[in-house]
Amino acid sequence: MGKPEMNYQQLIDVGLSEDFEVFERRLVETANALGFSMITGALIRGRLQDADVQITSLGNTPDAYLQAARDLGDARRDPVMTRLMTDSIPVVYDQGTYVDAGVGELWETQAPYGYKTGIAVKLHLPGDKHFLLGVDREEALPASGAQLMPMVAGLQLLAAHALTAADRLLSPKLNKGDMPKLTKRELDVLSWTAQGKTAWEVSVILGMSEKTVNFHLGNAMRKLEVNSKHQAVLKCVAAGIL
Repeated sequence: MGKPEMNYQQLIDVGLSEDFEVFERRLVETANALGFSMITGALIRGRLQDADVQITSLGNTPDAYLQAARDLGDARRDPVMTRLMTDSIPVVYDQGTYVDAGVGELWETQAPYGYKTGIAVKLHLPGDKHFLLGVDREEALPASGAQLMPMVAGLQLLAAHALTAADRLLSPKLNKGDMPKLTKRELDVLSWTAQGKTAWEVSVILGMSEKTVNFHLGNAMRKLEVNSKHQAVLKCVAAGIL
């Protein structure tokens, strides 16, 4: 029996999670499908070095490691966190990352709990907010770039969906009355997109060209002030208009 693999529906489900319990469970399941036993997310308001920085953590961190994981002083010295907060490039880490940064003891503290090697990414949100998502495991990562890159790409896709859910679940509920006016066609296209249909499939269902479908998607994204059709769907769901 082969290992589970992450699929598109899992990503959609993560973004549509209705509460934190479901959100965390789906994150863990998707991380497992990517080949990782641990997953950690953090919604950060402000800069990590600021005294008033606000951090809300998510994931399946073992209870015995929770206190150490929430140590802000260690987080500020952590080379993975430092690189994420100063660069937009995904970080792939192992013990050497910590040793080279002169903080090998941080790796020694986390390794017994399954945090031996992993990948982490960061995405930006409006209002000086950042969303960090990392997956970790004990088994060494592939040495081959051809095998490693799909894992990195998979985590980036997961982060894009998880970001929207994390922000939605931590922010005041969207008011339907505050949403921009979308046309019936824009809502139709978004509704089918929410069900996992591609632009081509939506074009067949609605009897229009794929170009027209993408035109409506683009208009909806612009009105909703989001960067992807998936974020448009999730914003509409959060406001109760889909």
